[in-house]
Amino acid sequence: GDPNVWLERPWRGNYREFKVGSCKGIYQTVNNEYQILAVHNSQGGNGHFSKVLEWFEKSCQREKYNLAFLEIGNPKLLKKLKTLGFQGDASKMIKKYA
Repeated sequence: GDPNVWLERPWRGNYREFKVGSCKGIYQTVNNEYQILAVHNSQGGNGHFSKVLEWFEKSCQREKYNLAFLEIGNPKLLKKLKTLGFQGDASKMIKKYA
């Protein structure tokens, strides 16, 4: 898929499924916060995860929302989020834009 194209559709409840290039994931919007529950890049190392972050960061800046990753089970992702300015722990990492 094209990493410059954002695709999404309803998933379950308030969650929405998104696709950016080779990345797929699930998120919801709650209390002025984009909450990413899951994200997976089927072709790691191609920069598409960075594109996902770019899409969410632009939305956060525009809407004055915060960005959060929930229930992080991947230690590499947890470490990467910390280097990108997210704060918290494996249950919730958040970056404030509001």
